[in-house]
Amino acid sequence: MDIQIFDNGGKTPDRYCLIINNRKVYTMGADPKSHQGPLYLCEATDLDRKEAGRLIDFEDLPTALKKAIKLNASR
Repeated sequence: MDIQIFDNGGKTPDRYCLIINNRKVYTMGADPKSHQGPLYLCEATDLDRKEAGRLIDFEDLPTALKKAIKLNASR
């Protein structure tokens, strides 16, 4: 599975973007408990990665967001 994580530095409320296998795109805010925090899924065929922000590692995500992602992945 190929996963890329982008951070747009807070330009938008859903500042983080996860791209899985170059197709499934999840956007999320830094706080998974806020109305901007839930993981939103959209199918993407042509995503402008410059718009998505800079590429980061999973460990660079906020702790609460990493926990939410791990919880959702285990379901």
